[in-house]
Amino acid sequence: MKRYLLNITLLLVCFSASSQETEMPKADWNGYTQLRFTSNFNEVNSFSMRRLKLWVNSTPSFNNRWGWKVQTTLTSNQNEKFFLQDVLVYYKEGQFQFNMGQFVPHFSLQRFQPDFQIPLTERSTVIDALIPNGTLGVRDIGIETQYTSKSKQLKAWLGVFNGYGIKEYRFDNTGILLTQKTALNINNGHFHLGYSFMYRKANNLKVQKILPDSITYSGGDIRLNAFAQYRTKHFSVQAEYLQANFEGYKSDGWYLLANLLIGKNIVAASWNMYNDAIESNPNFTNVHLAYSYIADGDKLKVMIDNGINIQQNAIQNYVITLQLQIFLNDNL
Repeated sequence: MKRYLLNITLLLVCFSASSQETEMPKADWNGYTQLRFTSNFNEVNSFSMRRLKLWVNSTPSFNNRWGWKVQTTLTSNQNEKFFLQDVLVYYKEGQFQFNMGQFVPHFSLQRFQPDFQIPLTERSTVIDALIPNGTLGVRDIGIETQYTSKSKQLKAWLGVFNGYGIKEYRFDNTGILLTQKTALNINNGHFHLGYSFMYRKANNLKVQKILPDSITYSGGDIRLNAFAQYRTKHFSVQAEYLQANFEGYKSDGWYLLANLLIGKNIVAASWNMYNDAIESNPNFTNVHLAYSYIADGDKLKVMIDNGINIQQNAIQNYVITLQLQIFLNDNL
């Protein structure tokens, strides 16, 4: 009941903020939906709502140092139930920003590229699996410090979190999650290089997509990530490598993604390889070819994504996804 009341309050705040036209509001809102049809021309032919995401955040008129953001989402995968994602308060002081609350720990490049901007219907499999809380609700509760150099060429993050995601709350938690990420912009931002590091003292944790579902893991959990990106106004290519180590178990993977913008058309291709820590599972390869028509930037976009799954050098599955993306507010 509390969650429904919170989401109703969020919607009321959103629309009341948008109605203030005489002066700059202290809060702003936006949201978007992605509607899909997916088919493998065999067992699966289905329509779904991939997400309806809504958020409200403070504006500069709220305070010149303090700010906040609340974000919620609704998806067919969660039986059309609202899910509270971000509850974030931040404080800025010079070149530092301090984030407190529930949010995504900084780790990897693609995880912090908005899903409405990614030229594919989903992030890479290795990203979903090997970021710190990939199957634990993605977010965590904790604090994080962000440093930005005066030249904007260097950014670094250092965070401390509960370490078990947001699908449950533990009053007797004995674990901890430490994250560190550094990113460097070179040549006027055309080159973007960096790394991420994570250490977790896990306590009775189920790490799906990496370890067998029958295992509840306690012990050290170390994750490593390196990324690189080259981008221009019309072309972008990026790659990442991720690795997870669980005191004897190891999982890793990488992806390569390239996209080309021609007028209002985007053509994208990706190659993704992922190895989990389950010995009986073969290595996983995924190839995507996608086309998008951007009628009004990210605010109105149509996408066709062709995905091919390859295992043991044989095509196991082909899936085509048609997606319509629409923003709810014009202030993107």
